[in-house]
Amino acid sequence: MSTLLALTILLATSVLVLGHIRVVATDTYNALASATSRARASGTLRAKLAFAVLWLLIFLLGYL
Repeated sequence: MSTLLALTILLATSVLVLGHIRVVATDTYNALASATSRARASGTLRAKLAFAVLWLLIFLLGYL
């Protein structure tokens, strides 16, 4: 029963996201652009990029 509920929630979420993919993409771009401009203004862009690359590396190596 819980598997059916989980699959139903996954399907509903996927339909909602894919139905509004343009809005999701626009909001994601705006959020990243805003965060990048704030990081550049405060002088922490390099540190935050290094932290993001570190997490990407951790996740990528976790799949190997």
